[in-house]
Amino acid sequence: MSKNIALIVFGLLTFTPQLFAQSLKKVMILDFKNLDKNPDYTYLEDSITEAVRNDLKAKFDFREMQRGDWHKLAEKNLFLWPEDNYTRSFGLNLGAVARQDIVVGGFYQAIIEKKASKGVRAGSYVIRAHVFVLDIGKRKVVSEFDMVMPADASLFGAVEELAARVVKEAKSVLPNKGELGQEAIEADDISPHEIGILAGISAHSVPDIFSGNFTTDKKLHNKDVPQTIGVYGTYRYHDFLWPRLAIDIAGGAQFGSTNLNVANDSKKVKADATDYSLAAHLGLRIDAWRFSFMPLAGGGFSLASLNLDYSTLSVAPVDSTGKELNSDTINTSAPFAEGGLKLGFRITQRLHLNVQGLYRQHFYIGASVGQVIATGGLTFRL
Repeated sequence: MSKNIALIVFGLLTFTPQLFAQSLKKVMILDFKNLDKNPDYTYLEDSITEAVRNDLKAKFDFREMQRGDWHKLAEKNLFLWPEDNYTRSFGLNLGAVARQDIVVGGFYQAIIEKKASKGVRAGSYVIRAHVFVLDIGKRKVVSEFDMVMPADASLFGAVEELAARVVKEAKSVLPNKGELGQEAIEADDISPHEIGILAGISAHSVPDIFSGNFTTDKKLHNKDVPQTIGVYGTYRYHDFLWPRLAIDIAGGAQFGSTNLNVANDSKKVKADATDYSLAAHLGLRIDAWRFSFMPLAGGGFSLASLNLDYSTLSVAPVDSTGKELNSDTINTSAPFAEGGLKLGFRITQRLHLNVQGLYRQHFYIGASVGQVIATGGLTFRL
């Protein structure tokens, strides 16, 4: 049974985003390299690259990684040389490092054609171009082909034919213009940064809330104040290290008060709880239509205290020296670990409604107590 449950969970984590969340493919277009560095045809490096780029953008919706970005990434990588950008291995490895979906690249050479062919005489100069289209996710070659172009006045028309051929070969891996809808286009402009504000309440305590008669030697914790109200500010960074993995930081405060029974006194002790906390979490986002689900796990530290007011009692308690106490403060600061689930609903591409439940376990010297905290609020993708 447990094995089946594990398989179901794994399947959800693996396939749900693919079934419900369509986003723009990330494409890297490498410079077409003048392999022999023939100075008479250096201009074709830009001409072929731009023709391919323009035709792809005219036909498909995708997000291109800028040349400066992939070039810097290659320079920083000890195993990649930018001057090798014309090779399939370079494209495959850099595409994987840059988390791209598709890589397009190639090279060309100015050579003397030995055999006559359509539009080309034997012994004349031609441009022989080699092109590859790679699917990085599947680590396979989508297409790889050669094209011979006459090195004469018809060369620019031949370059356009080459670009059209690239479009034809890329059709199997890139969505046509408008196919994904406007939402996917708008979502592509959104950064990985998300900020939000949440409010909530402590819904349950472990062990149960203290309900007996209070004495000054009784060790209490903030969980003994029921239904404390909390306000939190959050920052989340999406696609951290891997797609759908998020890291977030949440800081906030909880406040609450309760009245504690005292033996032999009809009046009660008022207890005020204050808890300032800072936590960090890792989460895995699972998207389904406008909904998102994110399991969270992390920890942090709470700077907390309980303030006890004895002034209402008929007889004030005394300390070890016999001095009457009108109040007392219990330090309840402690580190904690927590985990839970966040449920989000996308109102717009940037504005999201979120509710989440967390179980927080505090660790004290000689004791460990927990709280279930339920929160809800709005977050905004920048």
